[in-house]
Amino acid sequence: MDKPSRWFTVPLLRAWVASKTEEVNRLPRPRDLPESHSIGFNSDRVLIFGGGPAVGWGVLSHEVALPGALGRALSRQTGRGATVQVTAIPRLKVGSAVTALSEIKLHRYDAVVVTLGVNDAGALTALASWRRDLTSTLHEILQRSSPVARIFVAGVHPIRSIPVYDGPLGSIADAHARKMNAISAELCSPLSRVTFVPLTAPEDCGDLRFRDAMSYRHWAEELARPMAPQLDAARRVTDFDRTPGSEAGFDSPEAREAAVVELGILSDDRRWHFDDVVARACATFGVRSATVSVIDSDHLVHKAQVGDVPQLIMLGASFTGRVIHERDGMMVPDATADARFRNLPHVAGEPYIRFYAGFPLEGRDGSRIGTLNVFDPAPQLPDDSSGLSLLRQFGLMAQAEIRRGGDRRPTV
Repeated sequence: MDKPSRWFTVPLLRAWVASKTEEVNRLPRPRDLPESHSIGFNSDRVLIFGGGPAVGWGVLSHEVALPGALGRALSRQTGRGATVQVTAIPRLKVGSAVTALSEIKLHRYDAVVVTLGVNDAGALTALASWRRDLTSTLHEILQRSSPVARIFVAGVHPIRSIPVYDGPLGSIADAHARKMNAISAELCSPLSRVTFVPLTAPEDCGDLRFRDAMSYRHWAEELARPMAPQLDAARRVTDFDRTPGSEAGFDSPEAREAAVVELGILSDDRRWHFDDVVARACATFGVRSATVSVIDSDHLVHKAQVGDVPQLIMLGASFTGRVIHERDGMMVPDATADARFRNLPHVAGEPYIRFYAGFPLEGRDGSRIGTLNVFDPAPQLPDDSSGLSLLRQFGLMAQAEIRRGGDRRPTV
């Protein structure tokens, strides 16, 4: 577009988009926790970052928006679990992306999905600016993410497929988006860890719904097709190289202490939803004891417990000290036969723990602040991944309660 045309078209299109703001703001969008977990063990961790499809316009839960849909699509293809978190900023443009990324701990993720461009297409962001700022955004993610993490740049889907922008001026934004996508594909091509993924228009779900669960399933499938094999390949490398207990970046004492203080969980009364989790975990695993425990400096504080539970446990002499370094928890069939644990005070002495299973619990910032623990004085036969998958489900229930802030037990 030549300069005289831009002088006329840019303010016209931006005014038209601004006129739709109130209508867009009335659309439903998710208000629940910005994450989803699909069933399975040895889960992949994925971050969705940006605007557009990341926001979840038209639905009320991230479970049916892109995080949930993508997690389920990946699990179907990989056979592993998936934890998909989203940082969605409705009005985000590429020029602000690096700043928005600054507070995100990118090293925690196996994959980052970038959904930028819808707002830039509507604003007719200059193509030179798009190239420069997307380059900076990719550089930021590559520099701060794990060396084996994969980055997937989602293309801008057809603008006119958005009901409120389906009009002649929407065609101008569409044409601009196609040029932006061409630049995105060009920038991604030489980067070994970065893949451009075109997004097509989902099936029309009507003016009133804007987007629905089928829309997000459509985009999730388009993203999962290139993501799954790359995550598989990265996992083969990291599983070969990774020694047990070497999960990076989760055990900063300073970050953990700040997360615990921010949640206020140590000063709060016991939260009754935890009691339900530990009781159900005990029944499922057929054990006598279970706890939800939070790390307070160098020792553990039980927020819920069932059965014979040792008190005044020091972190360095506990199963928890090991579990917080594991990707998805661990199961120990017989602690007395395991050199890592046979000399722990509560294995060699009362309550003589032999079977143990634990899952790490994370605060809102991802810092590992505690564990769900199930244990028994009788050993159990070694289990396959199904037991660990069940453990993960109970752990995620406790973790969700922690992140919500919990409810106090009602007085009678």
